Amino acid sequence: MQLKSKVLILFSVFTLIALIAIQGYLIYNSYELKQKTITIDARNAIAKIYNTPAVDSIAWLYRTDFLNHLESYKNNEISKQEMLLLLDEKAKEINPGFLKVYNEGLKEYGDDFDVRFKKIVTSISLTDSIGNTEILYPEKSIDTITLLGENFSQQEGMLINNSTWQKDHEVFYNNGSEVFNLNFKSSIFMNISNWNSLIIRELSGLLILSSLLFLFVVGLLYYSIQNLLKQKRVATIKTDFINNITHELKTPLSTLSLATKTLTNEHAKGNEEMTSEAIQIIDRQNTRLQNLIDQVLQSSLGYQQIQLSTEAFNGCTFVKELLADYCLTISSSITIDKNIESTGIPIIADKFYLSTAIINMLNNAIKYGGTKLKVAYLVDKEDSTHTFTIQDNGIGISPKYQKYIFHKFYRISEKNTHNYKGLGLGLYYTSQIIKAHNGTISVESATNKGSTFIIKIPIIS
Repeated sequence: MQLKSKVLILFSVFTLIALIAIQGYLIYNSYELKQKTITIDARNAIAKIYNTPAVDSIAWLYRTDFLNHLESYKNNEISKQEMLLLLDEKAKEINPGFLKVYNEGLKEYGDDFDVRFKKIVTSISLTDSIGNTEILYPEKSIDTITLLGENFSQQEGMLINNSTWQKDHEVFYNNGSEVFNLNFKSSIFMNISNWNSLIIRELSGLLILSSLLFLFVVGLLYYSIQNLLKQKRVATIKTDFINNITHELKTPLSTLSLATKTLTNEHAKGNEEMTSEAIQIIDRQNTRLQNLIDQVLQSSLGYQQIQLSTEAFNGCTFVKELLADYCLTISSSITIDKNIESTGIPIIADKFYLSTAIINMLNNAIKYGGTKLKVAYLVDKEDSTHTFTIQDNGIGISPKYQKYIFHKFYRISEKNTHNYKGLGLGLYYTSQIIKAHNGTISVESATNKGSTFIIKIPIIS
C-alpha cells in the first residue's frame, strides 16, 4: 500500500511537470508567433510610410545634394572626406522633416505601436567607363552615416531591407565630361522599443487562463495527495485500533471462558468455594468489559455532544484537591511538583469533565515514562485564560507527530512506542473536553526530552 501510494504520488508529480513543460512550450510558441506577427505588422507599416511621395521627395534632397558634391569631388574642389561630411550634414538637415512625416504616418497604427526607423549608408562606389571602381565609402564602415530616422545601435535593431541606388551620372570637367556608374547601397533597420508591453497585452488572456489552470491543477493535485495520505493514515489508525481493542478484549474473554469451564466442571459441583471464586472472576471480567466499552463510547464523543454542567469554583482549590486525590493512586516512585497560584478569579467550567481531562493528561505522562511531573496553574492576563500546565520527563513526542496526537484513535508508530497499551482515545477525548469549554490544548515536546501540555480555559466574567 505504501509503495503504491509513493508510485501514485511520483506519477502525479511527473504528470504535473509534463503539463508545465507542455504549457510552457505552447506559451513560448505563442510568444514567438506573436513576435513574428508584430514584426510583420511593423514592416508593413514602415513600408507604407516609406513608399509615399512625401518621403520620396525628402530622400531625393540628399541624393541630389550628393550628386552635386560628387561632381565637385571629381573636379578636385573638395576631398572625399569633405564630400561624405557634407552628405552627413545634409541628412541631419532633412531628417526632422522625415521624422515628422514618419511619426504622423505611424499614428495611424495606434499610439501603442512604437517603432523606430533608421536608414544608413552601407557603401558607396563609383565605376568609370573602362571598369575601374573607386570606393568612396567602404562597406561595413565603423563611421556609419544615418540618412533618415533615429540613430540607435544596430545590435538593438532588426534589418528589414537592403537597397541600392544605381545611377549613370555624367560628370563635367573643364575640358570635357565622363559618365560614371554610381552604386549607392543603404540598409533600413527598425527597432520596436515596446516589445514586452505589446506581447503581454496580446497574450494577457492566454497567460491569465494558463496561470489559473496551472493553479487549479496544482491545487487539485495537492488536495488529492493530501486526501490520499489522510486516507492512508486513517486506515493505519483504524487497523491499530482494531488490533489494540482486540488485544484488550482477549484477556477478559479468555478469563471468562476459563471461569465458565470451571463452573461446568464436575469438580466444581458441590464445591462452594470454587464456584464462588469463579463467579467473582466472571463479575470482575464483566465489569472490565463494560468499562472498556464505556471508555470507547464516551471517548469517541465529539465536543458538540458533550453536555457540560458548568459552575463557578476556585481553580486553585480545585487543582490542589485533584492532585491530592490523584497522588494516592500512583506509585511512590513518581513525584509531582506543584506550582499553584491563588488567583482569586473563579473558573467557570464542568468540574467532572475538567478533572477527567487533567487526569487523562497525568495518566498519559506516567504511561509514557514520566517519573517527575510538574503541574502548574495560573491566570494568563495577556490572553485572559486559566492556564493549566502538565510537564513530564518521559519519552517525548517527535515534532512530526505532534499535529496528529489529538486525532481520534491516533497512536505514534515509532520504535517501541506501541509497547504502551492504549486505544488512542485519551488525548482525543481530552481535546474534545477542552474544546467544549471553548478552550485550547497544545503541546511542546521533543524526542527523549519530555513533553509539556498546556490547557487554556477562557475567563468568563
